[in-house]
Amino acid sequence: MTNCKLILQAIEYIESNLKQPLSVLTLSRVSGYSLYHFIRLFQGVTGLTPGDYIARRRISEAAREILRSSWRTFQDISLDYSFNDYETFTRAFKRLLHTTPTRIRQKSNPDIPMLLHPIQSRDLPHWTGHNTAAPEIIALGEIRLQGPFITVNNDHSIIGAAWEQLFSSISSIPERKLPERYYQLGYWPDNYEDSGISFLCACELNASSPLPSGTTFRANRGQADSNLPVHILPPARYLKFLHKGPSAEVSATYKYIYGVFLPGTDYRLNLTYEFEYYGAGYLGPDNPDSVSEIYIPLTLL
Repeated sequence: MTNCKLILQAIEYIESNLKQPLSVLTLSRVSGYSLYHFIRLFQGVTGLTPGDYIARRRISEAAREILRSSWRTFQDISLDYSFNDYETFTRAFKRLLHTTPTRIRQKSNPDIPMLLHPIQSRDLPHWTGHNTAAPEIIALGEIRLQGPFITVNNDHSIIGAAWEQLFSSISSIPERKLPERYYQLGYWPDNYEDSGISFLCACELNASSPLPSGTTFRANRGQADSNLPVHILPPARYLKFLHKGPSAEVSATYKYIYGVFLPGTDYRLNLTYEFEYYGAGYLGPDNPDSVSEIYIPLTLL
């Protein structure tokens, strides 16, 4: 059995017993390894210790329960996930999500809650490089983007349709940079669990060119009634990650960024968006050797 398969079996066991008392020693015995070797192996494959994975998954599911079940008390939810008391539950929230149960319920988070989804086999190939390589920190100036703006709930096929709309309309954007530079910009509203995530599939505009006449703009938002709105990103510092592989698998890289990397650092989200840039390394959405760039705007506390 490969290391990945063994760890995936351990993760299945964790997910099946998430609401039960669960120790790392029990996991190591179930896996047939010594405690020391199991912890080293688990962390080498996932980037998390098994104890941290259990804690992050419990807090992530508790956060979702807080959002879903407004009538339930925090105390009841904390007991569901094997926290002995509310104070311990709140401390775990602050340590792992950098927020509180109250702010989760109020949906007043300045940051995106950094929830960890269950790790699956398709995630791990994209995590290997991230576990050993730190992302690049870069500063970018103002970026002007134009393209279709959509909101996605469950049907992700509309993202492809938005790209088709952009490509068919590209000649109507005279101020675009040449050769074209393509981006996919994602916005996270405070109530994204309910209202979905919004995307702009866009090309970059020349910074010195006049903006299209007859349009109004706000920082970080486009014109709602335009088929091809312009969004202006202000100067910001970013963490730059790389995603290698088909575009359909990019969620595995985001899962690592938000669920594993960011909660273990002192970085915090500065703005409620992220974007992907498709540069010279991007060979098409289905090419396994394609490399896209992911930019997360951050501030360092």
